[in-house]
Amino acid sequence: MNADELLRQYNDGKRDFILANLADICLTERCLVAIDLSQSRLTNANLSGSDLQCANLSAAVLTKATLWRSNLTSASLVSANLDLARLIRANLTGIDGDRASLKNADLRLANLAGANLSNVNLIGADLRYANLAGVDLTGADLSRANLTGANLSQANLNGATLTYAVFENTDISDISLMGVDLSQVDLRCAVLR
Repeated sequence: MNADELLRQYNDGKRDFILANLADICLTERCLVAIDLSQSRLTNANLSGSDLQCANLSAAVLTKATLWRSNLTSASLVSANLDLARLIRANLTGIDGDRASLKNADLRLANLAGANLSNVNLIGADLRYANLAGVDLTGADLSRANLTGANLSQANLNGATLTYAVFENTDISDISLMGVDLSQVDLRCAVLR
């Protein structure tokens, strides 16, 4: 399916695009609110600036996808693969990303406030200056993640893996760290307010 066909069907009222093969598709600056792309293949897709509020991207493959400035508020990313995805300045508030993979993803300046990222794979992710206030990162793997300047206030990191994660100038006030091994984490420059 190409972009024109998907947009025609979407504008005609269709929302269900489950299992669609949309690799390399370009859907920039589009309104795709409540679209269901669960289990779809969106490898290398460009969805920059698109409105994907309440979208269902569960189990979708978005490896190397570009979602710069996209609005994914309240979207479902359960078990989605976003490895190497570019989500710079994306709005991900309130998403359900349980068991998603964001390995080596670029989430600089992204807003993830209130998101469910339990059991998520964020190994090597770039989260510099991201808003992670109130995020549930229970059981998440943040090994080698860069959290420089990020806001993690009131986040739940119980059982998370933080091996070699960078917390320079990171706001970690009122976070929960039960069951977390901090022996290989440098918190000397972290901000406790």
